[in-house]
Parts: sequence; structure tokens; C-alpha cells
Amino acid sequence: MSNSLKDVIIEKSEFLSVSQLAKLLKISRVAVLKRINRGAIKAVKVGPNFIIKKTDIKYLLKS
Repeated sequence: MSNSLKDVIIEKSEFLSVSQLAKLLKISRVAVLKRINRGAIKAVKVGPNFIIKKTDIKYLLKS
């Protein structure tokens, strides 16, 4: 199974975008943004976008 360059870059990155996290959690981008605004998901605003540290979302993947 070969990974695309984009998959390899994402795998090596320590951050996820809102869209990437939404896909991972199988929820909408809006649902992720609502959780960020509520403080349920820790994120950092970079320009107009949020980024989420992978280490900060491990607990979300366990549930």
C-alpha cells in the first residue's frame, strides 16, 4: 500500500487542520469548529484558520 505525498506530509506533521480532524472523527467541519469555540478541542488560530496539535486530540480518538 503506497501513500501519496500528501498523506506522508500529513502523517509527519504534528498538527491537523479542522477539515482533517473532521474526517478523522467522522463529523462535520462545523461540529469541530463548535467544539473548538466551546473549548472542548484545544486549537490555535493561524491567520483565518485553526490548527490542532495531534497530541491534544489523542483522547478524542480513544472514545
